[in-house]
Amino acid sequence: MREELIMLTAAELDIENTRPTDFPEPRRVYAWIRYPSQAIRIQTHAIAYTKTAVKIRFFEPLIMIQREGWVWLGAVTPVPPD
Repeated sequence: MREELIMLTAAELDIENTRPTDFPEPRRVYAWIRYPSQAIRIQTHAIAYTKTAVKIRFFEPLIMIQREGWVWLGAVTPVPPD
């Protein structure tokens, strides 16, 4: 059985009081994502942010799905330029 990805909830994001801002272009970042049994660091794209969180977009190859979701700001670091 496949584990379900855990992303931030609407309550954690507090969208009513903290409006997201879209990046003009997606930014390449590393981000920690969580499953019930493990956390893994992936290379992904940041597409929006708040003062406490970042919205990421990535492709999950095992199930062939593009995912989007929010992670805490501290879970994200920029990918160094080429």
